[in-house]
Amino acid sequence: MACKAYGVVPISYFLRFMNEAEVSMMHHGLGPQGAKAIAVCLVTNTTIVKLNLKDNSLEGDGGRAMAAMLKENCYITEIDLSDNKLGVRGAKGIASMLKENISLVKLVLSGNNFEDQAAKYVAKGILFAQKLEILDLSHNKMGDLSGEVLGSAIAQNICLQELNLSWNHVRGAGSVAIAIGLGVSLAMFPVCNGSDGRSRDVEHLLCC
Repeated sequence: MACKAYGVVPISYFLRFMNEAEVSMMHHGLGPQGAKAIAVCLVTNTTIVKLNLKDNSLEGDGGRAMAAMLKENCYITEIDLSDNKLGVRGAKGIASMLKENISLVKLVLSGNNFEDQAAKYVAKGILFAQKLEILDLSHNKMGDLSGEVLGSAIAQNICLQELNLSWNHVRGAGSVAIAIGLGVSLAMFPVCNGSDGRSRDVEHLLCC
């Protein structure tokens, strides 16, 4: 089995529920190798539509494994990869996946140590996302440069309906760029941009 091929202990919980529509595996300590093992099983899985892998220390390699799987799997519509330390490497994989995936509607990427470089990759993914409606990027470390690249991507995306950027560092120019992107976008959707250094720029422009 895939679990043995990757040198990890078989994950009985996943095997037990892999034929369910919703699978939650939060805090299971999968790590990169565990993610790779599960990804192999998920490539051909046709029953799981919602998958929660929050807080599993997937890191960049694990994130890339899940992203590669989502290029092939056209049944999963929602996935939570929050609090997994994906970093730039994981973000790059996610961006590549969003260009090809045809089923994902909701993607949660909060708490993954995404900084401005990672945001550049995420923005590229948003540009080409075909079905994505809800994207959660909260609790990362993205700054104004992130706001600028994300704003540009939002302006050219017609499917995104909800974006969560709360608890980042997008203020001033970054917030304005996002607001401008919203003004150009054909879709009307809420942006949550609260943080410990909360900027009111987005809310102000959206109310004008």
